[in-house]
Amino acid sequence: MDETQLKARKAPRQARSLATVEVILAAAARVLSRESLAGFNTNRVAEVAGVSVGSVYQYFPNKAALVVALIEREQARLAEGLEAAVASVSDAPLLEGLSRLARLAIEQQFQDPVFAAALDHEERRLPLGTRLASSESRLVGAILKFLEDHRDELIPFPDGSPEEVARDLLLITRVLVEADAYGGQGAPTSLHPRLVRALSGYLLAPGVDGRSAGPDRPGLRDPQNGESPVV
Repeated sequence: MDETQLKARKAPRQARSLATVEVILAAAARVLSRESLAGFNTNRVAEVAGVSVGSVYQYFPNKAALVVALIEREQARLAEGLEAAVASVSDAPLLEGLSRLARLAIEQQFQDPVFAAALDHEERRLPLGTRLASSESRLVGAILKFLEDHRDELIPFPDGSPEEVARDLLLITRVLVEADAYGGQGAPTSLHPRLVRALSGYLLAPGVDGRSAGPDRPGLRDPQNGESPVV
């Protein structure tokens, strides 16, 4: 499939058109969430949306274009959430900040695991080209802001630029979270501590536990419940 086939036919401008597209995309998300890719097609989306299939084709040439619109929307939401989360932990110790960011990534994936897994599958399969460049740039920028906020707690990065480090952190997060999301089940209890351990292991020198740790504090506790160690 050519990348041009993934573009919406036209951008809605009037309030009625905007409302129709919102209804169609909401229906597409519901179909993916309930039936995954096996039951996803334009006829089914039109049925759930309560519109004609012609109305769907008026804006989206095929089901792949619908999925791409959902992927772009979810990536923009993730970027917005990450930017807000980074701002909220700017004064927190490094490990506490990592713990909150890891929690955000897990919640994003497992809030609707069937839907998220379907989008992940199509994101890997479809020729998206530069369609996600803007949201990816925002994600990297947010991580760079986090690294800058906690630069005094980090080891130097002689093997790569800060941007490469930021992209590595995103990759580590995606691999671990998406691997555990395969199959559409809920998040395993071990995922959060494993993810924080992987991220902190990349960022901190051996034996360094961030500002939050001290000689009488062996590890950071999850701020979500105050009980289980995350590293």
